[in-house]
Amino acid sequence: MSVPQLQLNDTTPITPDDNHNQLDKTSTRKSLHQNIFGKLRPLPFQYHWTVWYDKYTPESDDPSTKNKLYILHEDVADIATFYRVYNNYPWDKVRARDSVHIFRKGVDPVPEDPENRNGGCWQFRVPKGKALAFFHEAVILCMANEFQAALEKEHDHVLGISSSVRFNSHLISVWNKLGDNELSIKTLERTILERLSPDLRPSGSHADGYSYRRHGEE
Repeated sequence: MSVPQLQLNDTTPITPDDNHNQLDKTSTRKSLHQNIFGKLRPLPFQYHWTVWYDKYTPESDDPSTKNKLYILHEDVADIATFYRVYNNYPWDKVRARDSVHIFRKGVDPVPEDPENRNGGCWQFRVPKGKALAFFHEAVILCMANEFQAALEKEHDHVLGISSSVRFNSHLISVWNKLGDNELSIKTLERTILERLSPDLRPSGSHADGYSYRRHGEE
């Protein structure tokens, strides 16, 4: 099973709307994007990020084994680099049960990493029709420190975003470092829901639409 390859074309102009016009269905979402891009365009990100591909294998069901992790882009330092990666990635070729992770550089997207060991994640089950838009917005909000700023008082950290393909949905996870800090967990939940575009917010009940999972929980 091959991994979808990332082909970067540095001559392609990068704009926030490239290949995303279909995502901007509401003026609210456009306004959100404009505010975020306005903050990011002049300066590099506060943190550098790494893009990973996580290929599922049958052996991955054994807790003693790991999925096969591949680095697609090791150092995403600014918004232009992010869009060179994002706009050129073949999202439609990500297979069922495979995942894409965007994590702070130096942090592996696995629970065993020292930064993740005591943490957890908010996990959202998103219908396929909205999954790419949801992932795109969540990643931009994460890279722009919109989530991180909300957790500063709790000394917590948002470490990355994952998207795992399922049959008719994607599991999109926002990982944080402190899985035992209830205030931090609730603050992150509220911030995610408030900052996402209204048409992307979960419409189902809390139990069915999304939940928080501490690493190591079944």
